[in-house]
Amino acid sequence: MQHTSFMARPLYLQNGGARLIDLDASRRLRIECKGQADKYIPLHHVSRIVCSSTLEINCRVLIACMQSGIPLAVIDKRGQTLGWCMGSRRKESSLKQLLLHALDDPNWAELYSHWVSLQKIVIATHNLVLCGVPTTASARHDPRAALCNAHFQKHQQPCAKFLDISAEMAKQELGARLLQEVGAPELLAWYRPGLNLINDLGQLVGLYAHTDLHHCGRLPAEEQINTWAIRQHEKHAAYWQQRIAQLMLAFEQFLREHWQ
Repeated sequence: MQHTSFMARPLYLQNGGARLIDLDASRRLRIECKGQADKYIPLHHVSRIVCSSTLEINCRVLIACMQSGIPLAVIDKRGQTLGWCMGSRRKESSLKQLLLHALDDPNWAELYSHWVSLQKIVIATHNLVLCGVPTTASARHDPRAALCNAHFQKHQQPCAKFLDISAEMAKQELGARLLQEVGAPELLAWYRPGLNLINDLGQLVGLYAHTDLHHCGRLPAEEQINTWAIRQHEKHAAYWQQRIAQLMLAFEQFLREHWQ
């Protein structure tokens, strides 16, 4: 499935099945329904809420909606609007506008650097587990070295060149997706000296190349590396699309958490 930019959607709760709407610690809407398991919806997935006057609404929901600029309408049994909870004006929510807002924030560099570091730990740990490598502090600090060593121990072959070309192909695909989503190349690589989102996010998603490499068996001769890399990428295309989509969603959530 082709990934498209995230768009919040309206939430309708006027059919009588829902009894209570609350907000949990993860800022998810918890919807209690008759005879059904509770439903959970991240607040940032919602553009507006339309609910019945019989629905019990926790004040945490109202406050969160006002803070996020999510309008909430209450209607009666005839479908007539009894009132609105409007809150603050909703900021522009496109990825381009979010980035513009974020990059102009003096705290951007510190917040972004911290987020990238956390993402590296999460992705590296996931790959270490998938490759059966102990998740020691040194392995999490330098996952490339730990995973390359594990590959050599398993296959008796160096893998650095194969890893680099696989990661570069993933980086190129992620860069194309970012350009498509944002539509402003200067925001991704040249907004200011030292800033290159394509390179930073590309390095993160490129860590997944270790997993594919670790389980692919014996590597061919180096003169066949380009043909091999293309075939490997096509073989795992669905996984790469999923990995890139997950990282882009995490990046968008990071932006929305701080600048929306």
